[in-house]
Amino acid sequence: MTHDMDLNMAAARLESHIQGWRADGLQVSDGLWAADVAALEVRITSPSWAGQLVVQLYGAGRAHVFLLAKAGSVQERHRVSSLDAWSALLTESVARASRLRLVQARLLTSTCTTGWLDWIHGELWLLPTGLLRIRSGFMTTVANSYGSGSGLTARDPYRLIAHDPATVLATHPTNKLIPFAEIATARLHGGVTTSGLEVVMTDGTRHKLLWASWDPARRLLRERLLPLLGTRLTH
Repeated sequence: MTHDMDLNMAAARLESHIQGWRADGLQVSDGLWAADVAALEVRITSPSWAGQLVVQLYGAGRAHVFLLAKAGSVQERHRVSSLDAWSALLTESVARASRLRLVQARLLTSTCTTGWLDWIHGELWLLPTGLLRIRSGFMTTVANSYGSGSGLTARDPYRLIAHDPATVLATHPTNKLIPFAEIATARLHGGVTTSGLEVVMTDGTRHKLLWASWDPARRLLRERLLPLLGTRLTH
């Protein structure tokens, strides 16, 4: 059961945050209300950020967080159930805005795990400078298992994503960021149902990734890694 937010009280919370942001040197919009909808809206910028942060709160407790940049925009949706949750969202959104970078990325699979004992699927993204694995959850794993994997093809395009490595790595121990520049050797392998990548980093750290063979991850990784690694890639 959801309860409508009192936007007037939420506006008072927002005003107190605005005072602190301006004291910290951030540039904040003057108005508290969106021009065309019944929602709170604040726009925040900083010379060091990748774009302008926009946070909106609707009376039904729906919040939208945008990062707007010349290269494009990304959006997140949140549920806000209390004034404290609203304050927490504002604080975290501004903290993340200083770390976020917008990058072109390609989703290789949504069935990625980090070994045979890891049963929870995650997304494996191909970034310009490395690989990013983000754990999903139990329900996504069930949906993938009863379906046909991620439903991706080798022709699926790159898309703009908000890249925040520190938050991703801190969220769950099975999340991974594997920079291409730090890969010493790698091995790609395939099977009837499962394919995978084993990587040894220059510092000796090892990573193992597995995914459903019907996703295009193995082919796309071979195309990307072979020019970078040459004979250091076994495939």
